[in-house]
Formats: sequence, C-alpha cells, structure tokens
Amino acid sequence: MMILEIGATILGLSQGILVLLNKRINWIFYIAQIICLLTFSYLNKLYGDVLGNGVYLIFGVLGWFLWKNESKFLITKCTNNERLMYFSVIVLGTITLFILLGHTQDPLPFIDSFTTTTSFVATYYMVRKKLDTWIIWFINDICYVFQYSLLERQAYYLIALNIVWTLMAVISFFNWNRIMKGASK
Repeated sequence: MMILEIGATILGLSQGILVLLNKRINWIFYIAQIICLLTFSYLNKLYGDVLGNGVYLIFGVLGWFLWKNESKFLITKCTNNERLMYFSVIVLGTITLFILLGHTQDPLPFIDSFTTTTSFVATYYMVRKKLDTWIIWFINDICYVFQYSLLERQAYYLIALNIVWTLMAVISFFNWNRIMKGASK
C-alpha cells in the first residue's frame, strides 16, 4: 500500500507544479495519480474517495481535451451565481454522501463526504480554469490532512502531499490571478 502512497505523492507533486504553471501536460500526471489514489482508497475502504477518484479519471481526460488550445481557454473568476452554485453543491453533496456512507464501513463518513464533494467541485472548476478552484482546493487539502491523520494506519505520504498542496493552492491562486490579469491587458 505504501507504493501507492509514494506513487500518488510523486505524481501529485509533479501535477501540482504543472497546473500551477498552467501547463496542459499536468492532466497526464493527474490521471496516473488518480489511478494510484483510487486503488489506495479502495484498500482503505474510503468509499467516497473511490467514487470520487472514478469521476476524476473522467475529469482528467476532459481537462486534457479542454486545455488543448490554451490560448483560447483563459483563466477567469467565478460569477456570484457560480459561487452560490458551488457552495450549494458542497453542502448538499456532503449531506447526501454522509447519509450514504453512513451505511458502509467507511471509518470517517463525514469528512470523507466533505473532501469528496469539495474535490469534485474544485476539479470541475480547475478543468474550467476558474480562479476560485484554488480557494476550494485550499480548504479541501487542509481537510484531507485531517482525514488521513485519523486513519487507523495513517497515510504519512499523503498527509505530507496535502500539506504541500495546501501551500501550492495559495501559490497557484496568486499565479493564476497574475496570468489572468496579464491576459486581460
């Protein structure tokens, strides 16, 4: 299981740097990392994450194709309506998944529900190149650190990865904001 953790960590760091730089190739590393995480989550009975990682494979392929023509697909901010929508999806998704995961062997159904839902939303907005994705990722990564530290067999590499990702979310927010402002000139 540690090989999955190490693989996901290395691939995730690589992907994180590439997406921070707004590079399309990040999606290849993303897809490979998701395969490692899907397997890890299944073996740890984190069923919300299993579901999420299956969807992320689709997001990864979608991101690869949507980012194909980077000059036409620019970074933008979410509108207030989009913010209301993603907040509503996070609340309703977390509640719904919590109810569903409460009937499984998931050791942490609430936090698993929240991290799964916020990951869906953040990934969706990352694919669409919305600046708000980094705010959602920041919150999500902090919660993943907490989740992985509560597991019976703590996932130290994934804890470390999510600590780094928390910092990268802040850096990515400022870098994407700079790129966005530069493109509007």
